[in-house]
Amino acid sequence: MRATSPMRLHASARVHSISSADSPDLPLRSSGQKVPALRTPAAPGRRRGLPRFLVSLLVLSVIWGALTDWRADALVFGVPAVLLGASVAFLLPQGYAWRLSPRGAAPFALWFAVQSVRGAIDVAMRAFAPRMPLRPGFRHYDLTLPMGAPRVMFINAITLLPGTLSAEIEGHTVIVHMLDTRIDLDPALDDLETQIRALFALPQNTEASA
Repeated sequence: MRATSPMRLHASARVHSISSADSPDLPLRSSGQKVPALRTPAAPGRRRGLPRFLVSLLVLSVIWGALTDWRADALVFGVPAVLLGASVAFLLPQGYAWRLSPRGAAPFALWFAVQSVRGAIDVAMRAFAPRMPLRPGFRHYDLTLPMGAPRVMFINAITLLPGTLSAEIEGHTVIVHMLDTRIDLDPALDDLETQIRALFALPQNTEASA
């Protein structure tokens, strides 16, 4: 990653949503190497979709009952609506499921707590400092994590770093807004990526660590 000059963006930074249901862009790996964090979606079938249908039916029924104060005359519209909603959930294909690594969860939880405190202290100190040590700007960072939950977690966690915010996403690049562009953000982002890879039991990026 290299520093870039401030970019002209809209007054309010646009953050494109990333759905964890997107098909993951798996990292390149040699044949025979397995990525344990990813489970291939199960083949569609009535037995596998029935639990999801029943759960959706129960949740939608409770929501409809709460909205209508459990009135009996509301069942005329409620029953078809609930059945239709549960049927849609039954017909939707299942996405890829990511498994979290217990071994990587504890270090990430500690990292999360530390960075949350550091970020709050950093912003407070800059706000109350007489000279207001600010030099806002933007930097690009190339995303190497696969699409889905790992990338979503990474982009959201950037905001925990002191003086940073995920401002925009362009393809496989995230634009990070910084309160002070004189700070070298590369080590912090590389460390965050390492934490995310450990959390999802993904192979570490050897190029970044070299």
